[in-house]
Amino acid sequence: ASDSVEGQTVVDPKGYLTDLQSMIPTYGGDINDIKKARLLLKSVRETNPSHPPAWIASARLEEVTGKVQAARNLIMKGCEMNPTSEDLWLEAARLQPPDTAKAVITQSVTYIPTSVRIWIKAADLETETKAKRRVYRKALEHIPNSVRLWKAAVELEEPEDAKILLSRAVECCPTSIDLWLALARLETYDNARKVLNKARENIPTDRQIWITAAKLEEANGNKHMVEKIIDRAISSLSANGVEINREHWFKDAMETEKAGAIHTCQCIIKAIIGYGVEEEDRKHTWMEDAETCAQQGALECARAVYAYALAQFPSKKSIWLRAAYFEKTYGTRESLETLLQRAVAHCPKSEVLWLMGAKSKWLANDVPAARGILSLAFQ
Repeated sequence: ASDSVEGQTVVDPKGYLTDLQSMIPTYGGDINDIKKARLLLKSVRETNPSHPPAWIASARLEEVTGKVQAARNLIMKGCEMNPTSEDLWLEAARLQPPDTAKAVITQSVTYIPTSVRIWIKAADLETETKAKRRVYRKALEHIPNSVRLWKAAVELEEPEDAKILLSRAVECCPTSIDLWLALARLETYDNARKVLNKARENIPTDRQIWITAAKLEEANGNKHMVEKIIDRAISSLSANGVEINREHWFKDAMETEKAGAIHTCQCIIKAIIGYGVEEEDRKHTWMEDAETCAQQGALECARAVYAYALAQFPSKKSIWLRAAYFEKTYGTRESLETLLQRAVAHCPKSEVLWLMGAKSKWLANDVPAARGILSLAFQ
């Protein structure tokens, strides 16, 4: 890994650190090995003092052999030589007792005020929430465009303060979907609509914003809006050059169902189901879709798939049968019987469907109704 350039050694630092690590024996090692490793690391430090991994490996060697104070001294010396190395400061904070660790991190911030990891460590070292908040506020003054810091800061706040923080966060990081959606969740219905519209202007290529908007309308009783939103989502995303991935949308529909937004999930399925499916593959693909949904416990999604398939192929007996078996397995008796009533209206020549309807009534001890169904069948 080493090539000589005018007498200097060029070392691949990544492979080098792992080599150094493998030279550090653990406790049970032979005392001579430890001495050897010590000498080796010492010569590495002396020839290349501005190489952080050498300092870290040296400190860890002392730590492993139980000389914690020596490890601390070494790592602090390393920090002195390389004040801009994030890894060294974090290692120093790890080796020091809590109070000293705070001082070490405070010192490191003066050298690398834009290191997100250092600020997060600083907040971790604080025990009180109030102090943690203070650290994050300060961190955000230095690095206002770090989504990770905003998220951490928001997590510590009460809803009202979180709202204020998030509205500032989306100004600083207008392309972070998570921040926009978090803000929309905390807002009232009217404000959430405004937030989502703004989010859409900033990130025209993300489907989650559209789906959240649809869920929002459903939650506020505006079911008629949901279908419009989902249709507009697909046309708008396509216009912005986003590939419409059927699988991703199906996953979203299942997530939406889990979140309790049944109407939105049905609208997503309706909008996406025919997407990119060849005319002759439609029936076969849709039946597979329904099975996948059912297997993953997304029953409303599966129902929506069957409903759409039946709307396209109303006289296909096989689809009615699959839908009927689905209701028989997962639905209620009522849902099965309503489906079968529609089925026999469309496929009056199918014996199985009539018999399933009669049997369902008969199993519910409603013999006259079962007879009624069969006599209708003979007509």
